[in-house]
Amino acid sequence: MNKVLVIEDDAPLCWLLERILRGKYEVIIMNNGLEAWSWLSDGNRVDLIISDVKMPSLDGIELLENLSNSGLFRSIPVIMLSGFEDSKDQCIALGAFAYLVKPFEPQKFLAEVNRAIAHHNQNVLISH
Repeated sequence: MNKVLVIEDDAPLCWLLERILRGKYEVIIMNNGLEAWSWLSDGNRVDLIISDVKMPSLDGIELLENLSNSGLFRSIPVIMLSGFEDSKDQCIALGAFAYLVKPFEPQKFLAEVNRAIAHHNQNVLISH
C-alpha cells in the first residue's frame, strides 16, 4: 500500500483528508513541516507528500525548498494545499506536483492524489 504523508496544522482538515485517503493509502499525519522533515530525515519513506503552505515551525514553501534540494526526497511528488492562490506559481516553480486551493472538492483532491501516486510509481519502475 502506498504511503501518503499529510502535513497540516488544522485538525479538522487532517481528519477529513485521512477519511478521504484511508483504505486506499497508508496515511501518516504530521502537524508542521519541521516535524515532517525530521521524520523523513530519520529514514522514513513515503510515496506522496500533501502539505499545507502556511504552517508554524517550517512552512510548506520552506519544506518544498528543502525537498527539492535533497537528492533523497526530490522524486517524491508534493501536493500543496492553501487557502489562497498567491503561492501557486512559487510552489510550482519549486517542483510541487499540484496546488489545490481550500476548500476543494474531495473528488478533485482524490483525483490529484491518484495522479501523483501513479506518476511516482511509474518513475520508480523506470529508475529500477
